Amino acid sequence: MTEDDIYSDSTRLQYGDGFSDDDAPQQFIPQQQYNGSRRPVAPPGYYQGGQSPNYPAKNNKKKGHFFLKFMLFTLLAVIAAFFIYLILVLCRIHYTGENPDHSIAEEAGINLRDDAGVTNILLFGEDNHEDGERGRADTMILLSIDKNNGQMKQTSLMRDVYVTIPGVGEDKLNAAFSAGGPKLASETIEYNFGIRIDKYMVVDFNSFTDIIDSLGGIDLDLTYDEVAYINWQSHKNHQTDDEDELKKDELDYYMNDKGYYTAIVHLNGRQALWYARDRDSEGSDFDRTKRQRIVMDTIFARLKSSNPITLLGTIFAVSGHLTTNMDPVSVTGEGFEILTSLGYDRKEHRIPTSDNYYDAYFDHCGQTLVISDSYLERERLYEFIYEKAE
Repeated sequence: MTEDDIYSDSTRLQYGDGFSDDDAPQQFIPQQQYNGSRRPVAPPGYYQGGQSPNYPAKNNKKKGHFFLKFMLFTLLAVIAAFFIYLILVLCRIHYTGENPDHSIAEEAGINLRDDAGVTNILLFGEDNHEDGERGRADTMILLSIDKNNGQMKQTSLMRDVYVTIPGVGEDKLNAAFSAGGPKLASETIEYNFGIRIDKYMVVDFNSFTDIIDSLGGIDLDLTYDEVAYINWQSHKNHQTDDEDELKKDELDYYMNDKGYYTAIVHLNGRQALWYARDRDSEGSDFDRTKRQRIVMDTIFARLKSSNPITLLGTIFAVSGHLTTNMDPVSVTGEGFEILTSLGYDRKEHRIPTSDNYYDAYFDHCGQTLVISDSYLERERLYEFIYEKAE
């Protein structure tokens, strides 16, 4: 057999004319040719042999650098937008700089309870506010964020409870806000109930309409009378031309676990505000504070499930109606703490408790709620706010 027989045309096609015994186990790469550019050109017939030119990668590094720059630019843009948003929110808030004077209670021998794991923020819902004038504290809720037990607690303070107002005398709790604003109201709560209040927030009660509307409304379980009250107030105050806006006779009523016939009704901000202010349907201010806690609890639940855009919109809506003694840095910190606690279990309490008060009338302030045993009321409040983790 001749050498020409061994190295046939098919062999030459696969390995090229330069095949030798030493090269046989290896893939032969033909000499690169150039067509006047830097890009190599394979000789004729090269691809037919199943070979592929080993060209260097083109612009991979440039593409990688571009992607990293784009991601970095996007991240910086998001951070910048957030800080601009935060600054706008903080600029809309009114800061009083008036902090409660804890020495008033302490000099009277009252030991103010406190706990590093519990943050107490006194919330005021201000009604009938006009520029340059102080309104009434239509709602007072002590919001306690208990990080020890992972709970968010709401304590409603009845505005008609009879208390000692430092420097003023005996009167309704609501009178403390009228006489000295949130600072005196906070000092009054410290003096009478022994809870240290470092932070407070005052919200124009009518701003609840903006807050709830920013959430797209809320669903509440309402009785026939509550629906009728909302319809009546809305029409009476010329907010709607429809006397039966919520169609109370067409709702799907059922008996709830408390034995009342109720229906799930979707309310906008205006309608929810009338529900929170209703004390006629059940005929007492106790039920009114209960409705306020229900509205607050529902708002917190909606915030918990809201998307980031809705959440940011709600915060922006609140900020324009907010007055506080906290500085911007503290507001930011407490705001994040409240957002973090939205996933906590929620509990509620009320002062006075149901079995520890009696009605009384005084000429200077009218009908009031007098606490029967002040010590018992304090202990119940302490236990509710500062319960020990199991």
